[in-house]
Amino acid sequence: MPKLEIDGRAVEVPEGTRILQAAKKIGVAIPTMCYMEGLDPFTSCMICLVKDEGKNKLVPGCSAPCEEGMKITTESDEVKKSRKFTLELLFSDHVGDCEAPCHRVCRSHINIPLMIRHVQEEDMQGAVEVLRDAAGNTGLPCHGCEGGCEPGCRRGKAEAPVSIRNIVRYVHDWGEKNEKWVAGENEGRKPEKRFNCAIGKLKEGEIDVFLGEASPIGRVEPMGGPEAVYTKEEVEAESSRCMHCDCRKAETCSLRDYADLYGVKQREYQPDDRSKHEQIRQHGDILYEPEKCIKCGLCIRVTELHKERLGLTWIGRGFDITIATPFNTELNTAVTTTAADCVDACPTAALSYRDPHAERRAMELRKRLGGFGSPAVEVVQPVVSVPVVFGRPAVAAAPSHGCGDEKGGGNGGGCGCKH
Repeated sequence: MPKLEIDGRAVEVPEGTRILQAAKKIGVAIPTMCYMEGLDPFTSCMICLVKDEGKNKLVPGCSAPCEEGMKITTESDEVKKSRKFTLELLFSDHVGDCEAPCHRVCRSHINIPLMIRHVQEEDMQGAVEVLRDAAGNTGLPCHGCEGGCEPGCRRGKAEAPVSIRNIVRYVHDWGEKNEKWVAGENEGRKPEKRFNCAIGKLKEGEIDVFLGEASPIGRVEPMGGPEAVYTKEEVEAESSRCMHCDCRKAETCSLRDYADLYGVKQREYQPDDRSKHEQIRQHGDILYEPEKCIKCGLCIRVTELHKERLGLTWIGRGFDITIATPFNTELNTAVTTTAADCVDACPTAALSYRDPHAERRAMELRKRLGGFGSPAVEVVQPVVSVPVVFGRPAVAAAPSHGCGDEKGGGNGGGCGCKH
């Protein structure tokens, strides 16, 4: 059994244990995006690099085996710099918005698409909470505002923008009538500034991609006049015009979490011509946005593990390689029972739920399949191993069974790395 040091701490592990597994055993966190317990290493994202001091070189912690006498460093300036470089390369080919344009330009920084989704779901309490998070509870966030959100609305590139201020006014009015505002609570609180990837100027035809998610109706004005508050029917109709340009996994995206952690700049390595944004909506529950994919292959391995008849596969070679369905099959035919597992495994928003209804359907299907007791539908969870302050709580490094011991379940948690 090899003995080694990780950040100056001694550890002894079974033969064949990988550095990442050994680090977890002693509570040392190494970041990964393609790591999944129970699967063999894939080593694609390279954010798991650590320094082998004996050989004076960087090695992937997810796949490099532990050796006798190793001295591993996981958090030196050199290691952090290499991780930042890796992330900036990934973002050089990442096409998507963390926050919608209307959200970015709003002076109160209201998460407008999220608020509108709550309105569409008839979850007015949730919509009120979005306003509370942005501007506190003391008054309507739009008071004194010039309405920069509406000129920022991407739908305005094609036709009349969404009437955001009227929707906000309706939500605020509902909260007031139902006594949801608490004077002074959260007053003056400013939202934490996060890393924000942005598409920028749209290419020809891209506006039509976003319009595909929205109702084609024209802008709805309050029947009672410019100063009137929307009726329930009016707010529902106008909300249906929202194109939902935001990222559906903005608060659970590992790529964004690590961008915050390592101080990444989105356009540090700017390509001459970015890829065209695409949304594949062939599946009733999940949305596939290929230009957010980091080629980690986790979704492919999940469909293989769960024995999907077709599943997902690699298409193309070299820089042109992408993840798609075999034989140009539609997504809803290729991914039949593993939609929820693929979305959970994806470290970015390349795979996400189309809407809250879709998420509930996918979870219900997974629950029903799990009830059959079949190992083919066992839920496999990815691991984000560096604690971060944003998004979902990262899974903290902790002692795990086996570290390669077959009694602990196969390979004890292999690694692999992905947008």
